[in-house]
Formats: sequence, structure tokens, C-alpha cells
Amino acid sequence: MEPALPLAQKLYFLAIRPGKGGISQQSRSVLDYILLGALFMELYLLKKIRFEDKRMVVLNTKAENEVHRFLLLKMSEAKSPRKISRWISKFYYSLKYIRGEVQNGLVDRRLIRMEEKHFLFFKWEKPFVVNIPAQRNLEAEIRELIMKGTRDEEQLILLSFLVPGGLLHRLFSENQQRREARRRLKAMVLDNQVSVAVREAIAAAHAVAASAAAASVAATSAS
Repeated sequence: MEPALPLAQKLYFLAIRPGKGGISQQSRSVLDYILLGALFMELYLLKKIRFEDKRMVVLNTKAENEVHRFLLLKMSEAKSPRKISRWISKFYYSLKYIRGEVQNGLVDRRLIRMEEKHFLFFKWEKPFVVNIPAQRNLEAEIRELIMKGTRDEEQLILLSFLVPGGLLHRLFSENQQRREARRRLKAMVLDNQVSVAVREAIAAAHAVAASAAAASVAATSAS
């Protein structure tokens, strides 16, 4: 039997638009932060790290997964445990590599394929879902968790990343359904230290982007 998808792969798989391919508009700008946070929580569930006063403490650097090893070794180099938010900032320049490793895991499972695209001098890879039934099953599984509730720690962690990841639009097509889903998620008290830190990092990144855009508009108006 195929082993269950790790948390980060589930979130990436869910973010891909079926048929059209590519990442959904609501998730595009935040997905890298969501994947990093999900990987931190994978390490926590594997008992490779623990949390102390919003800091991550490395317990064991041995890991079979390459991206897990990468994160653990980098964190183990610090002289003392650092805050989660500090590590999110520290890994900012590794986000492309981290996303690539998550993509590779899904490609190896034959759930997605990567297609090279180009426009003028720009090149990029676009993900497409290969196994549509598997994606639909994942969507149905998560919708059921939201509607029925759960006390399972790993499931609660997964649910904690749906709203900051902009993933409710992939699960529910109507505004009323999304509002009800948000209400149910809020009632489950999903907050954990990592998902909170990820939300704060996303908010900070959006604030910087908005400030840069405003400055650009102001400069254009003045010229």
C-alpha cells in the first residue's frame, strides 16, 4: 500500500488547480511559507524537534528525507535554540529549494508532473495533477474533517494551515460554504506555535509588498 502523503505534500497537492494546472491564485503568494511551516510540523511529529517558549529545539538530526536533513542540520548549527519566526526568516532564501523537494516527492509518487514553460527570456516549471482521483479524495477527506471535527493531532495541524494557505477556495466554491468552514475551523482551536508564526510571516511579507507597491506608484506619479 502506498504510504500516506506527508503534511507538506498534502498542502502542495491541494493547492494545484485541477485541469488547468499551476497554483491557485489564493495560495500562490503564500505557499512557500506554508510548506516551510508544514515541514517544521513534520519534524515535530517525527520527534526530531520540540518547541520551547516559541523556540525550536533540535533533538535528532538523523532523517531519511533529504529536506528534513537539510532543515535539521541548518538548525543544529545555531549556538542556541532560535524562535520559530527567526527560522522562517532564515530559510527565506531556501524556499525555492524547499518547494522543489516537495514537488519532487509528489512527482516520484506519480501524483503530479512538472511542465517547463517559457515566455521571452523567462523560464519556469508549472505543476499539473496527474492523479485527479487522488486529489479529489484528499479534498473530500479534508472537507469531512472540517465538517465532522477531529481530535487527532496530525489532522488538526493540517487544518491549521488551510486558512493562511488560502486553501478554502479549493475546497469550497461558494462564499457561504467558506464562511461556515471558517467558523468550524475556528471552533476547533487549531492554533499552534508554527501556524501562528507562519501567519505573522505572511502578513509581514504582504505588508512589505504593499509598501513597495505604494512607493512605486508614488514615484511614478511624481515623475
